[in-house]
Amino acid sequence: MQIYKEEREALKDSILENSFLKYRDEPDKAIRAYLRYVLNIVNNHPIWRKVFIEKEHLELKISRSSEEEIKRICRDNVETIIPFFEEWADAGLLIDKPAKILAETTQAVLSLIHFRNDSKMIFQKLWIFLLTSWQKTL
Repeated sequence: MQIYKEEREALKDSILENSFLKYRDEPDKAIRAYLRYVLNIVNNHPIWRKVFIEKEHLELKISRSSEEEIKRICRDNVETIIPFFEEWADAGLLIDKPAKILAETTQAVLSLIHFRNDSKMIFQKLWIFLLTSWQKTL
């Protein structure tokens, strides 16, 4: 779990720079860039690939972590991106939904990565659908 935390922290700035900061005034582009960038990391980074794609590593990670620790990591992930959603909400750039719900939904979409090997065709179609849906609802 410590390696996970260190790697997450090391990549945080890069993820934000290539998504939310790059498209600060364009929520739809920022969210799509964020999801794509994280997916690219999961596909190509050896540690993240093991954590998210190779299920035995995911199960081992979860079994060695407390439920509270996993919840805290999820909260931290949302807390990292929520300021952008709040900024967009204040600027009137979001649909009429609370910024926190939209940030949590964005983070929840990433949980689909765990299922990508179950059916690649369905995963790809669902991923494309979600990315295009963001553009229509923001």
